[in-house]
Amino acid sequence: MKQCEKLRFPKRVNIASVAKKTAVYVVLIALCLTFIIPYLWMIATSLRTEMAYNSTGFTLLPIDEFGKLSFHFENYGEAFKALDLGTVFLNTMIVCVVNTAANLFLNSLAAYAFARLKFFGRNTVFKVCLFSMMVPGTVMLVPNYLICDFLGLTESIPALILPFIMSVYNIFLLRQQFLGVDKEIEEAAKIEGAGVFRIYFRIVLPLVKPMLIVLGITTFMWNYSNYLWPYIVNTDESLRTLSTSLAGLMGADYDLTVKLAGAVIVSAPMIIVFFILQKFIVGGTMAGAVKG
Repeated sequence: MKQCEKLRFPKRVNIASVAKKTAVYVVLIALCLTFIIPYLWMIATSLRTEMAYNSTGFTLLPIDEFGKLSFHFENYGEAFKALDLGTVFLNTMIVCVVNTAANLFLNSLAAYAFARLKFFGRNTVFKVCLFSMMVPGTVMLVPNYLICDFLGLTESIPALILPFIMSVYNIFLLRQQFLGVDKEIEEAAKIEGAGVFRIYFRIVLPLVKPMLIVLGITTFMWNYSNYLWPYIVNTDESLRTLSTSLAGLMGADYDLTVKLAGAVIVSAPMIIVFFILQKFIVGGTMAGAVKG
């Protein structure tokens, strides 16, 4: 009996389950290749000469017209100058950092008010805010421009920040997070004499930190890549952002390899940020899904 107990029979392989997992992995790999191959081509072409590109065509390796590996980093130096990278990068960082900080602070305040404070017309105001999400952003370009022009803010950095310091989408997500916070914690703090703002800053905000990180990253990335509004409201070259500067480079008389080098330069920071902070994005999203 003891010898029989020691025998271990292999588990029966579920062919259907294996086939399903294989199909899922094949689809995921195909999707990954679909997204990554164009970017790899862009990097490879940015390291080539125009002559090499015209003679060999599509390739994922930086080869010259003779088929040998050849790296031409001078394309990046030329793209750096054409973009005026120092100035536009500073402008972009100012817009992204200020806008993200203001967005998180003001939107979290509004979300907490909708979730916890009782005031006349709270639900009606919240429904109106949600309704505004149905309005396409391009519809608001003209009103926003006229308001900025009336206030004398056109051709300035504040014009790139003020119209976007509030986000109904962020308010909605944070409100849902605040509704998931146990009220007993806040009631205990009130018994101890804590006021509304102290409860908000010291107790509630730390509990929704994962979602704040996710919204901070997505807001920063949106401002980083925003093109249409900066293009409309600012024509001064000294106030350009990375997106508008890259658009200018694409329309200028430069080799394709230089233009692609500029595209790599502009896109690289966001890719690096994503890989560094991806665990926070996934963790915050999962936390939001569980609480929601």
